[in-house]
Amino acid sequence: MTVYPINDYGPLMPGLIIGGVGIVHVFLAQFAIGSGMLLCYFQWLAQTGRSELARTFTDGFFKFLVLISFVLGAVTGVGMWLTTIQVSPRTIGVMVDEFHWLWATEWTFFCLEVVAGYCFYRYGTMLGNRARFRLLVIYATASWFSLFWINGILSWQLTPGDFLQTRSVWDGFFNPSFFPSLLFRTVTSMTIASLAACVVINVMPDLSRGEREELVHRAAHFLLPMLLCFHIRMLLKAE
Repeated sequence: MTVYPINDYGPLMPGLIIGGVGIVHVFLAQFAIGSGMLLCYFQWLAQTGRSELARTFTDGFFKFLVLISFVLGAVTGVGMWLTTIQVSPRTIGVMVDEFHWLWATEWTFFCLEVVAGYCFYRYGTMLGNRARFRLLVIYATASWFSLFWINGILSWQLTPGDFLQTRSVWDGFFNPSFFPSLLFRTVTSMTIASLAACVVINVMPDLSRGEREELVHRAAHFLLPMLLCFHIRMLLKAE
């Protein structure tokens, strides 16, 4: 049996620091995922002639995305590993032992997400609409599949399901809360991206009030899945 050293840093480490770093990291990660979908939507609006302002927004918002999500997201991600292995190394050890290949798959998609993101940041303004759209689709797809794989590992901690009896990796990965949490995380990502886009639109220079309203209305389309979830919840609660 492997024995892991556990460090005690007082009352803050067990919950508050991990929770604080985790909340920030998850918020930034889901912001990046939803933003990829949102940017694909705006790029589609631009190249189909539905909005003349969509391309301007896409370029401006992506710079905001790279600065906030790529930089702070990477720092808080490292912070999550540092804090969790200090407080609960055995848990992290078990997760790595059981899901190392799935975790490697998630990291592969994360690397693709970062490469596609920085390529768009560097060359996006030089590309035509179709090339821009393809690059954004690669970024959005890679970021969502990064969520897909990490969601199974994290939800396993809460609802291991048949894994406790079978010790099967796939029973642990596709656990009882896998699909509900995947759906909720996806909808939450779209909501965060929509709200962040509304903030960015209102601080973008050289836009008239009418142009801001047009872009905000477009971004608000990504709030519809969350409104639908809320409506369904209220109906179920009424029953």
